[in-house]
Amino acid sequence: MKNKASLKKNIVLNYVKTLMSLIFPLITFPYASRVLGPAGIGKVNFATSVISYFTLIASLGISGYGIREGAKIRDDKEKLSQFTQEVFTINMISTVAAYFLLIVSILFIPKLQMYQRLLVISSATILFSTIGMDWLYTVTESFAYITIRAAVFQVIGVVLLYIFVHDENDYFVYAAILVFTNVGSNVMNFIHSRKFISFSPKRKLILWKHLLPIFLLFALSAVSSIYNMLDSTMLGFLASDVEVGIYTAATKVNRLTVSLVTSTGTVFLPRLVYIYEKERGNFEKLAQKSINLTLLISLPACVGLIVLAKPIILLLNGEQYLSAVPVMRVMSPIIVALGISNFTGVQLFLTLKKERLTLISDICGAVVNFSLNVVFILKYGALGAAIASVCAESMVTIVQLFFARNDINILKILQSVIRYLLPSLVMGTVVAIETIFVSSIYLQLFFGVLCGLGIYFLLLLLLKDQCLMEILDQVKKKIGKKERKISS
Repeated sequence: MKNKASLKKNIVLNYVKTLMSLIFPLITFPYASRVLGPAGIGKVNFATSVISYFTLIASLGISGYGIREGAKIRDDKEKLSQFTQEVFTINMISTVAAYFLLIVSILFIPKLQMYQRLLVISSATILFSTIGMDWLYTVTESFAYITIRAAVFQVIGVVLLYIFVHDENDYFVYAAILVFTNVGSNVMNFIHSRKFISFSPKRKLILWKHLLPIFLLFALSAVSSIYNMLDSTMLGFLASDVEVGIYTAATKVNRLTVSLVTSTGTVFLPRLVYIYEKERGNFEKLAQKSINLTLLISLPACVGLIVLAKPIILLLNGEQYLSAVPVMRVMSPIIVALGISNFTGVQLFLTLKKERLTLISDICGAVVNFSLNVVFILKYGALGAAIASVCAESMVTIVQLFFARNDINILKILQSVIRYLLPSLVMGTVVAIETIFVSSIYLQLFFGVLCGLGIYFLLLLLLKDQCLMEILDQVKKKIGKKERKISS
């Protein structure tokens, strides 16, 4: 593992993996949303949101802790094996505890008893997430393996969906297919992990030394995840399955885009930890590259989704979901907010062992989200949940930037925001005019995306944006190497 994979190659591979996770829902969700309807989609999403809390309990703070500490010893197989076996043992104990709490919750909460079968199906996610040890593959930067694995299972998932989901009563099958697609491959992860580590019953495991940092990161993860999952859960309790379905349709593309934006951080995190330990002088330079790449993608994505919300909803979900259009537009700024907070809260604070600052900011966000949800969901339903989410995530981002002012140049970040926001607004204006004169939703999306991307990157080229120039230089070098190989 001493020969680290190219950071640029890892970014590309992780984008491919994330794009596959985007493509799968974009293929399957339009079909499922039409077949199952808002109520069926709402039932599945409510059950998934409930199970997410128990998956959170099972996972503790192990993913972040595993990446941070594992990246330091990844070149020593014995140390990494010892560390992984200790952390995995803790993870299995927490998984058993999570299942126990789930059973108790189903038995004593009447609302959950109505979704008992769905909850049981979705609960397979808890076990598969534990044995998957995704954090280990991030530590070892095995992005090629996880990309191929994800692609294979997503293709199988598409096939299963079209074979077995045919009417509104098939939401149980849909839930099972979602579990299989998202975490079914984790069994392969466990087997494949032997390439990097070894499990031995003879090892003396010292678990207690990991507990304090794990529980600190668990508190961080719990607060962050709970308020991110809070919308669907509170909609299920305070509104209806239909409102949950509308909210799911409205936020599907936004959340998927967030995954694409934050996937940059997944690649940068282990490398930032490694550089901070070994080559501290290059840390700030690499961190600035990460936030620039995040903003380069997130700002035009936010503007584009606001402008194209209606044709996207109509194409993916149909006219029965038209009330999701304003919800989607309101939610779009969350792409930028989450992109920045992922950089500060995960990449920066986790590397610097300042995760308590992320915890404080997420607590602020959770309080805002819960309070506004209670007020707005009762009055506005799914739209109210969207307003609460954007306000909460904006609060988190502002608080984190305040805390990060001594660790990173905030002025440079603000300059980057302006540098990418202005071309994004020009792009959005042109695309909005295009939608007025084109009636077909297919053509609106086709020309909107094509013209939007063209205008945005042309403006960045005219401005000689450094981040884009570096990407183009790397592409030229790759093409040059291939041409030299062919000619030789």
